[in-house]
Order: sequence, then C-alpha cells, then structure tokens
Amino acid sequence: MKGFTKADRYVAVAVLKGYGLVTTVLLVLFSLFAFREELESVGAGAYNALGALLFVAMTTPARILRLLPFVTLLGTAYGLWQLARRSELLVLRAAGASLPRMALATLLPGMLILLATPVMHEYLSPRLYAGATLARDLALGRADEVAGRGFWSRSERTLIEVGGLEHGRVPTNLRIYELGEDATVRSVILAASADPLPQGTWRLVEAERRVFTQDGMVRTAAPAEWRPWWVDESFLRAPPVDSLSFSDLSGYVRYLQETGQPSARWELAYWRMWALPLTAVLLGLLALPMAQATARQGTARYAGLALGTGLAYYFLEQLLSNVGLVAQLPALGVAFLPPLVLLGLVGVVLRPST
Repeated sequence: MKGFTKADRYVAVAVLKGYGLVTTVLLVLFSLFAFREELESVGAGAYNALGALLFVAMTTPARILRLLPFVTLLGTAYGLWQLARRSELLVLRAAGASLPRMALATLLPGMLILLATPVMHEYLSPRLYAGATLARDLALGRADEVAGRGFWSRSERTLIEVGGLEHGRVPTNLRIYELGEDATVRSVILAASADPLPQGTWRLVEAERRVFTQDGMVRTAAPAEWRPWWVDESFLRAPPVDSLSFSDLSGYVRYLQETGQPSARWELAYWRMWALPLTAVLLGLLALPMAQATARQGTARYAGLALGTGLAYYFLEQLLSNVGLVAQLPALGVAFLPPLVLLGLVGVVLRPST
C-alpha cells in the first residue's frame, strides 16, 4: 500500500475536526452535570463555587478518558458525514480509494489516541484527579479522610500514630504506645504497615514490641493482630480508580493479592485501562461503513445509528464485565473480549470485497 497521500490527510483532518467538536460538546455537557453535583457541597466548610469549578476543571482529563470511545465514534462519524454530505466520500471511492484505504486514513488521528491515552492514564489524569480531591476534602474539613495523610488517636492509656495511608486505606509506619499512670511510655509496638481485616482487626506487618523498664529496653514479639477502638473505618476507603495511574493500580492489585483480599474488580479496571485506546480506535473505524451506508438517508438517521452503536457497545461491555466478575473469569480476558469482538466486526465490514 502506498504512503499517505493528500487525500488521506484530508480525511484525517476531517476526522480530527470531528474529534474536537464532539469532545467540546460532551465535555461541556458532562462538566455541567459534574458542576451541578458539586454545588450540593458548596457552603460546607470553606468549599465555595470557585472551588467546585476548579474541581470540575482538574477532573476534566479523567472525564475525557471515560468519554473517549464516544468521542472517537461520534467524532469520526461527524467528520465523515460532512464528507459524505458534500459527496466527497463518493468522489474518493470513484477515484479508486477502497474502504480499507479510507479506514487507514482515519487511523492517522487514531494513532494519536493510542499514544496519548496511556500517557494521560499514567501521568496527567490521576495526578490532577488526586490533587482536585485533596483540595476539595481539605476545603470541606475532611482532612482526616484524605488519602496518604497520617493521624494520631488516643483511648485512655493507648496512643497510636499512623504515618500514612497507602492506596488510601493501608495504614503504614505505625507506632502504638502503651502509657503508664504517670503518662510515661511503658511499651511501643512498631509496624511497617497493617492490613485491615473484615472482622475489624488490623494484621500487623513486620512488627516488633519494645518494652521500657528500669533496666533498659527489651524487644519482644508483637501481637499478630491489633484491634482499633474506633468503630467507623470509612476513612480507610478504597481509592477511586480515576486517581490511580497504571503503576499505582498495578501495585494496589498486587497488595490485595498478597494480603488475600478480593482483587478481581481492580484487576478488571487495570486491564480495561489498557483496552480503552484499542476500543476507541475500533469504534472510530465503524463510523466509516456507516457513512457509506447512510450518506443519502439524512443526518438524523446517521447520528442515531452512530449513537446507538456506541450505547449498544457500552451496555454490552458493562454486561460482560459484570458477568465476568460474578463468574470469576480471568480479568485480562474479560477486559479484552469486547474489543476483540469489535475487531472481528471491523474486519468484516471493512473487508476489501465491499
């Protein structure tokens, strides 16, 4: 196949314009929904409308990633429809441009998606999302709930210091002090981390106990588990997926597996991150045969077909994900099954014989 021609670039530019228009429309729409939701918290603590607006702005990259399949499908559909409406697609076909050749032209902007999405997932989106959440929680007076922050707590003669919360819910750098009647430290338990267990206790990791006597300090074995005195551990919440990069999510999955906790949902989220750009590009390719088939059937019919295709794929993907979790199927297979089915469909509709 020849290199990219002027006609290929012309189609690619039309698709890129479609990306831009659809991204703008969807972002405005969904950002308004998000801002309206944030307004419900305005007035609590120091959280104001400007803070809500800043939160919505900083979470925009995460919103783009969630909307990416619709952006590529509807954006490609719009760009190609403009060409079809002006009979330019017909001219290209008459000039000898096959459907696979035109699909290759639409892959030019698709390559940007394939390259930019992992970068956004790893560096841009999670950092901005985590920063937005931190600023909002501090403004709302929920500093004790912010992932990564440590805390102190005391009950009678027991004092605990937690250095931080890894992954938002794993206590690290623990010091548990036992005080005497004169408020002196009688003993201290040091632990690298603790695994919160379902029965309300913490399993101490790499722990040792130091007892202080008149003759000096004695190291003894620390208890394997320790029970906090507070009842509500909602601050040990699982981190939002949007706040985790590829490496963070991989580390969190590994932690859950090493501690014997359920990890299927997080494994599936991890592999769906990798499947996202492939899904987006393949959905964009489906818009080409739609433009060919509906070029003379009206804008509303074409837009409805494109939107219906996107919604159908979304609901199918959600259904397969839920079935996979319930049936405990391998997360890798569940995540990549929908795009693989989509790849087969694209191969059929773009076969040279058409």
